[in-house]
Amino acid sequence: EGSFVEENNLTVTITALRKVLGDDPRHATYIENLPRKGYRFIAQVSVGALPTTSDDVAHGPTETRNGIRVPTAFSPPPTSRRSGWRVTGTVTACIFIALTIAAVGYKGYRASSASTAHHVDSIAILPFKSGDPDNDYLSDGITDGVINSLSHLSSVRVIDRNSAFQYKDKPVDPAEVCRELNVQSLVTGQIEKVDDTLIITVELTDMAPNSRPWRQQFRHSKGEIYAIQQEIVQAIARDVLSEKTGQNQNRASNRPTSNPEAYDLYLKGRYYWNKRSNQDLLRSVELFRAAIDKDPTFAKAYVGLANSYALADLAPLGIGDEERVALAQGAAKKALEIDDTIGEAYAVIGINKVYHDWDLAGAESSYLRALELNPNDATSHHWYAELLSMEGRFDESYQQYEFALLLDPLSLPIRTDMGLAHYYEHDHDTAIEILNKAKELDPEYGRTYRFLAFAYREKEMFNESAGCVEKLSALQFQQGERSREFYDLMMRYAAGLRNATAEAGAKGFWQAELRSGPPGAIYRAVAYSKLGETDKAFEFLETAFKEHQTGMVWHKVTPEFNNIRSDPRYQDLLRRIGF
Repeated sequence: EGSFVEENNLTVTITALRKVLGDDPRHATYIENLPRKGYRFIAQVSVGALPTTSDDVAHGPTETRNGIRVPTAFSPPPTSRRSGWRVTGTVTACIFIALTIAAVGYKGYRASSASTAHHVDSIAILPFKSGDPDNDYLSDGITDGVINSLSHLSSVRVIDRNSAFQYKDKPVDPAEVCRELNVQSLVTGQIEKVDDTLIITVELTDMAPNSRPWRQQFRHSKGEIYAIQQEIVQAIARDVLSEKTGQNQNRASNRPTSNPEAYDLYLKGRYYWNKRSNQDLLRSVELFRAAIDKDPTFAKAYVGLANSYALADLAPLGIGDEERVALAQGAAKKALEIDDTIGEAYAVIGINKVYHDWDLAGAESSYLRALELNPNDATSHHWYAELLSMEGRFDESYQQYEFALLLDPLSLPIRTDMGLAHYYEHDHDTAIEILNKAKELDPEYGRTYRFLAFAYREKEMFNESAGCVEKLSALQFQQGERSREFYDLMMRYAAGLRNATAEAGAKGFWQAELRSGPPGAIYRAVAYSKLGETDKAFEFLETAFKEHQTGMVWHKVTPEFNNIRSDPRYQDLLRRIGF
């Protein structure tokens, strides 16, 4: 009493029943689909006397359910003069059992959901699986959308896409994954495409004692991708998390576009953007633009475009860095003109305010707004932590880094940037410890070696610093990021650092930096500062300031200029940067 049969459970049961009857839904003999209404029994029914013997009731074992005897198995009825009744009677029994199972099964489903709902405080949604590579963008896009929508809930910690997608196309042991991601519950899904219908089966495994698994199936036409995504979100929020979709969830649930083609292009854009190679980023730019052409009011497409502009090298399109930044800012602002509740847009505006405008106060306001709208966005926590480090607010910065890692525990950019924050705090030993642990997680991640080179250099461990330069250059060459000519040049540079250090110690190292090191003004200013040539150091710092080099925002805390930090010219430089 008071329960109802959910559409998806009834659909599963009717499908099973059709298999028993050998009924084709496109040419129905027994059960007809009534679009948006349900199902209708259409087979011809003949009236006859009801059997009275147990042999006539069922052929096989029976059991009692709710005081009614029903068969637990079906076997072909024997041929007899009452066979016409038996065929119709079997259909009737099947329908009765189907509806009974649906009702009883639904009650059990609700109970098992309730048993986990009050305890789930952390959840990971792994990439949904699809057997068809052509549907990869759909499975990734739907998973991405579910993660993004659930991350707006403040009552649960939702693992960021970056860490969740580390398990794409890999065998999954739920207990092991929950341990690695430090979460209580794990959601997995399977996508099947039948003609123009998407069938998605979603399951949740809860590691809490005495919890029950949760499983539900969703189906929609391929043109209703967003609708099926939001049904999944609402089912998890309601049945697993016991949370009604409140204001934050409603924000995420507002349909971003009514144009199915635009949404499909957007999902493809996200798919290529997440690959991160420059070629894929440029492809994502094309797809987001195409989505906007289909629907100029599609705010999320503008956010995607802003993110692509923020990360891509647009030189192949004839667009320089200054114009690229302006395009990213413009796309983010356009998104907010359409919908001012998109947290990711504020984060993009925030990072551009830091590195392009040197407006740290404005950037902090943007990051706080992004986190207010989406408290589970690991990227916003990460970028805000970076800003706090620039200002020397290290305790606050580490809190943000730690929370970002709770949301995205496998993220190397977050982990290595936290190590860099310790470097800027002049705690080089902790920086080296964190960076070496990151190297163990992925020895092929280049930024780890870049930051280790800085930390070893400040510790005057010059051979170790040169070794990091060699490793980074080798990785860049192997991964196709740099030419063989560049690789050979960097190998000679690292060898020169080693030789100069062996001959003249720290002085020799910094002299070698000036002879063959990176030509950037900040690099040369560092070397002159270390060598005690203060005027030359300030000459190159002024050059870097006039060129508006992005590294200038770190000058309040960077240890490289400790030798000249007390000089009034340095304090004046910090004031002009915006500190």
